[in-house]
Parts: sequence; structure tokens; C-alpha cells
Amino acid sequence: MRLLATVTFNPNQLRAHLMPLLAVPEVERIVLVADTVDEELAREPKLEIRVPTPSQLRVLGRAGSKTLLCRRAAREIRPDWVISWNIMPHGVNAHLAARSVRARSMYHMIGGWEEWEGGGWASDNALLSRLPRPVAALEAALLKVIRSSTLVGTMGTRGKARLVAEGIPADRVVVTPASIDMNRFSPADTGAEVPYDLLTVGSLIARKQQEDFIAAVAILRGTRPNLRAAVAGEGPLRETLVAQAERLGVADAIDFLGQRTDVASVYRSARIFVLPSRFEGLSIAMMEAMACGLPAVVTGVGDLDDLVRTGRNGAVVPLGDVPALVAAIAPLLDDPGHYRVLSHTAREDVTRYAGLEHMTARYRRMLLALPGEWNPPDVQRASGQVGEAPTTVGAIK
Repeated sequence: MRLLATVTFNPNQLRAHLMPLLAVPEVERIVLVADTVDEELAREPKLEIRVPTPSQLRVLGRAGSKTLLCRRAAREIRPDWVISWNIMPHGVNAHLAARSVRARSMYHMIGGWEEWEGGGWASDNALLSRLPRPVAALEAALLKVIRSSTLVGTMGTRGKARLVAEGIPADRVVVTPASIDMNRFSPADTGAEVPYDLLTVGSLIARKQQEDFIAAVAILRGTRPNLRAAVAGEGPLRETLVAQAERLGVADAIDFLGQRTDVASVYRSARIFVLPSRFEGLSIAMMEAMACGLPAVVTGVGDLDDLVRTGRNGAVVPLGDVPALVAAIAPLLDDPGHYRVLSHTAREDVTRYAGLEHMTARYRRMLLALPGEWNPPDVQRASGQVGEAPTTVGAIK
């Protein structure tokens, strides 16, 4: 089986989404059209990474160059599947490439329905986010591309429900979170002292709403003078966030770590992971942190509460509610026994939900199943526990 894939990811995201595909035994080759070559992944024997040349970028721009590369690769390797993450431009490129060679296609909605809702005006896409208001015609065009996909992947059950509400058949929408390598992301040694009580990881952009994290640190430090926190990531709001920390008197309590490649060690340097985002699909950073034994305190947006359960492996709080954020974090700081239970369960739940072996089996079923049998049983969202989809393959031909 040959796959053509296209995406713009950082190296960590790329590994999380590609490794289960590379691990499927029947997949013999994946050609990835991307912006840059990740040296670690480039050593994978099944994977070939193609990036635009400088001359292509000068003439066609980044999006146009990748459109050309996708069409060329499709004609060359005649893929069985064309797979993309994010609707613009990759979902559109995959749609065109798949149609040109009559291949199956899978678009993966990793950023939540903001990718296409209102034409993507509230998304992270550099072009669409410039729209001053929602554009119904553009939303309809993007949904038409999504409906043309053989399969549509979502990070969780809420994303699936949103697409089904738009008329996409439920049996063609599959819950496929990113995979987590549980060997790479493991807890710190038992009893080890860590420098940070609280950690948030993500691009320093508006939708991540790190200003709520800083505000919560300021409140918590009022009664916990030794509290330490860290912000990992880079982005246009760095100076604004640093200024906020200074204004609130907690600049000495918060370290801005910048963009880090040693993400596993960053997670192991903290006790609690906090994600106050305005919208998400299902955060890879959150799952990696939980795999390292960090309970997660998150806002109830996107598909985050498919995995995070209040009192089990972390807490879910209302968006923008800093007092609720503080109230959820405080018991984890003050009750060591409660913390240990949630820390252990956080890792267990991620293993069942998105461990690499689990996701490899799920992708294998989807790629090899007969039409109409693509969709594995959904992840159950039972009260008080995180369900797991069976990893049996089934329907293989």
C-alpha cells in the first residue's frame, strides 16, 4: 500500500500523526509533501519527504508549490490513499491530487471545526484568518471538499458530531487522535524534585489564551510564595505575556522557555499541565504531558473532555473562568495523595486512548477495511472514566 500525505507540522506533531501510519505492516511507502525535512523522520525507511525548491517557492509561493508537488507525486506513485491534515491548503491539495488519480482520500480535522466554519476566519490559517467576518460561501466550498473525502478524521467525538450535523455520513467520520509514544513520553523518576509546579505548552497566540494561565499563577502565588511556573512555546504574543507577568508581580515566578525540541524533558520538569485555550481539537501537548504523569487542567473546548475527566486525571473548567482554573489547580498543589492518584491515571488513560500501538491498529483497520466498515467503535465517553475503542483489526482484505 502506498500513501501520499501533505501537512505543515512541527517535528513533534509530525511524528505523532505519521508514526502509526508508518507502523502499519501493509504500508510500504509514504511520500510526504511538507515545508521542511525533519531529519529524524527522514531516516524512516518507508518515508520520503518532498519539499518545494527555492525556484518553485519564488514562482508559485508556498501553497502553490505544494499543490504542484502533490499532483506530481500522485501521478508518479499512484497512491492508494491521499491523506491530509488541516483543510487549507492541505485538504484542498489532497482532494485535487486524489481526484487526479482516482485514489481514496482522508482529510483530518485536527484544529476543530474552526478550520472551515465561517470560511475559516477564526482558524490559525495565515490567509483565512485575515477575513474580517464569517463568509458563508467559503464555508460551503470548504465543506464541499470535506464531503468529497472518502474518510474524515477528527480528534474526538465532539468534532465528529459537528461534521455529522453538516450532513457528512457518520460511518465516514472516524475518531483518530494523534498517537503518543509511551516509551518516549514517560514520567520523571518517582520522588524526583521538579522545578515547576505548573506548565503550559503551545504557540503564544490568541487562541491559546495563556493570559489566563498567568493570571491564575498570580492568584495562586498569593498564598504559595514558592510557586513556580513555565510557559513553553514561541509566538507573536510573547512580549505581551511577559509584560502581563511583570504587571502582576510574578515575572520572577514564570520562566518563558521558548521553542523547545526536548519536549519530553520539559514535561518531566513540571507537576501539572494547564491548557486554557479558546478552541482546540485534541491537544497533542496535553496528551504528551499526561503520558509523563501530569494531571491536565483544561478548558471545556473542542474534544479535550473526551480524555480529561474532572477528579480522575485532571479537571475541565469553563472557558475564560480564571477563578475556576485556580480552584481546579489548588487541590493538586495541596493534596499529595490526590495528586498521585490523578498522575497515575492520566498516563493509564492516554495509553488506552492514543498509545502508538492502539492508533496503529486503528489506522490499519481504516486503511484496509471494505467500504462501509471503516469506522471502528467510537471512543466511549462514559461518566467517570475514559473509554477505549477496541484495537482489533477486523474487515481486512
